[in-house]
Amino acid sequence: MSFSSDVLSIERSGRVGTLWLDRPEKRNAMSSDMWQALPAAIADLTSDPETRAIVLAAKGKSFCVGLDLAALAAAGSGGNGAASAAEANLRQIATTRGFQAAISSVAECPLPVVAAVHGHCLGAGIDLITACDIRLSAADAIYSVRETRVGIVADVGTLQRLPQIVTAGHVADLVYSGRDIDAARAEKIGLVNDVYPDAEAVFAAAHDLANEIAANAPLAVQGTKFILQQSENLTTEQSLLLNGLWTMTTSLASNDLSEAVKAFLEKRPPEFKGN
Repeated sequence: MSFSSDVLSIERSGRVGTLWLDRPEKRNAMSSDMWQALPAAIADLTSDPETRAIVLAAKGKSFCVGLDLAALAAAGSGGNGAASAAEANLRQIATTRGFQAAISSVAECPLPVVAAVHGHCLGAGIDLITACDIRLSAADAIYSVRETRVGIVADVGTLQRLPQIVTAGHVADLVYSGRDIDAARAEKIGLVNDVYPDAEAVFAAAHDLANEIAANAPLAVQGTKFILQQSENLTTEQSLLLNGLWTMTTSLASNDLSEAVKAFLEKRPPEFKGN
């Protein structure tokens, strides 16, 4: 694979790929380089036929402390050199849309993505984890939708995805107050699935879960994620029809289904090929 970055790194172990936020000296504050590299990293992992599940984790003391405000201030508002306020505004919306696309690349990834969170997960960190399928937490993790505390409206995905994860009252609490919550609270409201003692333990748990997912038939896992994603915007009847069409065109035509039946009859683990 050809992916290379100074701020993100990829490791592969069997059928699981780990995408590391790799800017530990800045507690993984999201810089321009990170925003630009994220879709390429996801594309690299999904293009590898051996990779069947992804763990999103971070190096250093924190998962992600949000936007790199220092770098943002140094770059200015985006209107430098613009001929008019209109041009400056268009540049700004293009920048925001780029950030949104970066987070959406995680949400739209056809492979399941498991987040392993430790330390601070603030602002853009929440954008990242709400784009993941499953979130696991270390006991030391602190979560906060910080945008209202710095005078902006969260605009990169949290307001769209958080309501699909926790109930409306908890969404309102988090996004209006901007307050910090600990891992125990995050688990109680359903933001994270489980809490583990420390960063090492949560990464190990995320990797184990990803391996468990990766052991299943790849087309079935990806098809399940596809149906779940599409069903968010469909009626129940529409989703059922789509589900039936997937079964007809893919599941029943898959060699993996035949392998599963054969393995069951032969009393052995199946060897899924993803075709």
